Amino acid sequence: MASYSVESKRQPMVATGIVDVSVEWEDKPGGGRRPSDRQARHEGTGMPLWGVEVLYPQTSFGRTATVTAKVTVGAIEQPKPALYAPISFEGLTVEVRTNKAGGLSETWTAEAIADAKPASKSFTPPASAAA
Repeated sequence: MASYSVESKRQPMVATGIVDVSVEWEDKPGGGRRPSDRQARHEGTGMPLWGVEVLYPQTSFGRTATVTAKVTVGAIEQPKPALYAPISFEGLTVEVRTNKAGGLSETWTAEAIADAKPASKSFTPPASAAA
C-alpha cells in the first residue's frame, strides 16, 4: 500500500453536501469483518470520524472523468459543507492499493476541513426543473 500526501489546493474537489458517519469495523466470530453500530474515532486524537463526499477530476489513460470519493476527516460535530461548493482539506492523504479485480482503489483521509463554507440553506431545484 502506497500512501501519498496531497496538496489540497492543487487537487480541486467539490463537496456534494453528503456527510456520513464513519463506522468502526468489528471481527465476526467465524472470521471476516462487518461494520458495527459505533462511530469510528481517530486513533491519535479520539475525534469522531466523518466521510465527506467529494467530486474531483481524474485522468486515466488520457481520458478525464469525474470521480466520487469519500474523504474521512475528524470533527467534533458533523461537517456541513455547502452543496456543490469547492472544498479543501488540511493534511490530505490518499492511500492507493490494488483491489481483488486487479484495479486500483483509493482511500482518502484528512486532518481537517480547511476553508469550509457552511451550507447556508437547503438545496431547492429551479422551478423549471420541477415541471
